[in-house]
Amino acid sequence: MCSLLLLTACETGDARLRLAATRTGETEASRNLPNYPDDCRKRERSGVREGEPLDTALIRTDNALDRANARVRRCARWYDGIRTGFERGAN
Repeated sequence: MCSLLLLTACETGDARLRLAATRTGETEASRNLPNYPDDCRKRERSGVREGEPLDTALIRTDNALDRANARVRRCARWYDGIRTGFERGAN
């Protein structure tokens, strides 16, 4: 009789464990990433035109690089925030 009682208790614990694992898996699967910002997909061009003086071309190129680098920083901050949120949700 004692063994039967013990086996029943184990089955209940095992069933609870399976249910908890299933719920955890469903929760993880339902977490969707937000869409990647359109701004992060943009590309920069220098806008240098043929025949422009080199100093003007250099200024245009530097400005394009500044815009591109600023975009990389914004997108990295966005991603880091998303990643932090997912890591907190996993704990």
